[in-house]
Amino acid sequence: MSRRDLVVLGGYGATGREVARALAGWFPGRVVVAGRDLARARELAWALPGAVRAIRVDVERPAEVAAAAGSAAVVVMCVERANPAVARTCVERGAHYVDICATSPVLARIEDLHGAAVARGTTVALSVGLAPGLTNVLAAACVRRLPDATGVDLTVLLGTAGDHGPDALRWLVEQLAAPRPGARRQRVELPGSGTRTAYPFGFSDQHALAASLGIPVTTRLCLDSAPLTGALFALRRAGLFTALRRLGADGPLVGAMARIGFGSDRWVVHAAATGAGGRRRWAAASGHGESAATARVAAHVAALLDTGTAPAGVHHLDRLVEPDAFLDRLRADGVALHGAVAVPA
Repeated sequence: MSRRDLVVLGGYGATGREVARALAGWFPGRVVVAGRDLARARELAWALPGAVRAIRVDVERPAEVAAAAGSAAVVVMCVERANPAVARTCVERGAHYVDICATSPVLARIEDLHGAAVARGTTVALSVGLAPGLTNVLAAACVRRLPDATGVDLTVLLGTAGDHGPDALRWLVEQLAAPRPGARRQRVELPGSGTRTAYPFGFSDQHALAASLGIPVTTRLCLDSAPLTGALFALRRAGLFTALRRLGADGPLVGAMARIGFGSDRWVVHAAATGAGGRRRWAAASGHGESAATARVAAHVAALLDTGTAPAGVHHLDRLVEPDAFLDRLRADGVALHGAVAVPA
């Protein structure tokens, strides 16, 4: 490998393979698909002949990570295992790092690398995906249009028949088993989906945004099926998910959720900033395929870091890109924009 390589760890998973495909279209011959299963990595490389190469990297084996990072311009992390250690290795080896992780404690540990990344001249990009990620950018766009905003509400609608990978479903179950947030459910009008009831959920974007914007931020979740949403959160209130996790039964539950056969793959992310006197600015984005959309965001960020123009240090997406310009790039990829960002800047 050469220092020009763009390494996708977990590059044959639901999101990773879409990241690899997008980057291969822009940078043929520079993309390296990496993971524990070399055979699966090679399958993707064979499907994209000449554009992608395959190597074996177990993210829990430091020597293998160090070898890949030492030859990479950018590393995109598409699995949630050993993320802080992998990020540290990338910073030490001088590789820029993009992480699609959505777990707040994990992201907090990576944030601790800010000083080391600045000293090494590398960029670490966090909150890269739908939520966190696109939600961060939409929130920043709303607050820019309402400078006296006193709070932001974020809403995420996910399709039950979407292209969710096992890591995404496992994270969903973990959050359903976690202590319930203190905020209340809310009725929200979502473009193309009508008025929906959304419930407070443990997305990490609300914590990063509250720190960067200096105002309260709450993120809520609903599914494209209103009855399933109501049932899911009724079971959360009853403590079922917590009990199942204590019994070690969350694995079968993840499998059952993966087999849900109805609904659509449509997603919507919505941001609304509220200011003095009840003034409000809102913006939303929608599309099809959660993993594909997450991958597109991650690929655009990787391409940005590859230019070497991004600021050194650890940055969440809303602090790394100009919101309207970034949204315009996603619009060109087929993401529909609504509200304050519906018209091209």
